[in-house]
Amino acid sequence: MDCTRRHALVLCALIVCLSGCGADQSGQSANPIGGAGGAAGTVPMNVPTGGSAGIGGAAGMAANPMGGSGAGGGAGIIPTTGGMGAGTGGATGGAPAPTGAVSYHKDIRPIVEARCLGCHVDGGSGPFPLDTWAAVEPVGALMVSAVMTRRMPPWLADDTDCTKIKDSQRLTDAQLKLFADWQAGGFPAGNEAEYAPLAGEPPPRDIGEPNLIVKARTPHQLDPGTEYYACVQTDANITEDTWVTAMDIVPENDEFVHHAIVSVGNGSCSALGTTAENMYSYRPGSRTLIFEEGDAMLIPAGSRIAIQFHYNTRFESWGSSLPTDSSPLRLWTLPSGQKPERAIVRMPHHDLFINIPVGAVDQQEGGTQSIGSEYARTGAEIIGISPHMHYLGQVFKETLHKADGSDVCLVNIPDWDQDWQLDYFFDPSAYIPIARGASVSQVCMFSNRQEDQGTDPEGNPFSPMYTTFGEDTRQEMCLGYIWFRYPLSGAL
Repeated sequence: MDCTRRHALVLCALIVCLSGCGADQSGQSANPIGGAGGAAGTVPMNVPTGGSAGIGGAAGMAANPMGGSGAGGGAGIIPTTGGMGAGTGGATGGAPAPTGAVSYHKDIRPIVEARCLGCHVDGGSGPFPLDTWAAVEPVGALMVSAVMTRRMPPWLADDTDCTKIKDSQRLTDAQLKLFADWQAGGFPAGNEAEYAPLAGEPPPRDIGEPNLIVKARTPHQLDPGTEYYACVQTDANITEDTWVTAMDIVPENDEFVHHAIVSVGNGSCSALGTTAENMYSYRPGSRTLIFEEGDAMLIPAGSRIAIQFHYNTRFESWGSSLPTDSSPLRLWTLPSGQKPERAIVRMPHHDLFINIPVGAVDQQEGGTQSIGSEYARTGAEIIGISPHMHYLGQVFKETLHKADGSDVCLVNIPDWDQDWQLDYFFDPSAYIPIARGASVSQVCMFSNRQEDQGTDPEGNPFSPMYTTFGEDTRQEMCLGYIWFRYPLSGAL
């Protein structure tokens, strides 16, 4: 797989990772496990190991990421007792596990099915499937590496001292130990009859098929060899108030779609300084956004829907032939004339005056913003937050200052990753009642060193530059969308 082409889904990283996007830009090394060139490997793991050469190696990662002569020799990164030996590649755990030992079917498969199969299936955004033992067996060591270093599942928020997040994909210490023990035991498959779904996992909510598909009026012709934004006017004909209960975007060309922002209103692609409202954002790792029963977001009658697509075709040579793109916005809506119990709205909170000099390390930006009366309506609650920064971002934290003087941590992301920008919705039991007089404050920390930069079309890192607020990924943002809901009766 050509990792450089998969910028939009960061498959250079995913080639060694599990994905948690079933739960829901770039300059990464082509061999993120073995470091530049593959050398001796760089991933520390506090797990029992044994054996000799493993993946990585002096020769770096070749077309076969799991072993064989292409995987290289040298010290490797994840030597195991199970035989990830030089030139062999792959886990050797086809045999049943000893009694009481950690095995795939009994211990690992329930976690994989709950946390990984939203992406890692045939046709999914993950670079390889993980939905069968035959698919898992060759990549066992890669899975363990990705999990133990918390690269996967991609879940950045730490809610230890913050508002409890619904459907958290963060693996527990006990689950991490299962992966470590599975590796130490040689990646055994175990007995399929021992499989049981992960305990405590609610069954997925069946929302059926979307009943409104919105696409570009005219398919967009992708432009090779660049990174750019395209404001696409859609074919939506919103003739009556339309209440949306779920939505997503399915990239038609996922290797080129970096992210997308849906704006509803006057046809503008920016909600800043216009009457358009930023309704939904697709980013790597996004999943179908499903509101709670009784909640919905309004698209007013007569609205125009525009989608701003951020395309990255930098790794396609100038003059090459690329397809058109008509990535659809999919909407699940209430029947005509029906209204929900509660309306959903979201408020942008941003710092427009970012100034990050070259060489800055952990420079703090952000600010405080009052929550307007259009959000703090009678019975209103805060139900989630969607943070956003770019490459230079290091830390994102948002705090609610309630009208009674108390403070509530909404989200804390101690180690920002541009490649995984998720919507964090709170557990319904933790929704936060809001009243007029409340405000929110952000802390965004940035570093602007050489190692913090993205890359040019040839894969060379950019040089640090003085950075201010802007939509381009070489500029920066300190932006959070706070989600509210309030009773519909008498609210509109």
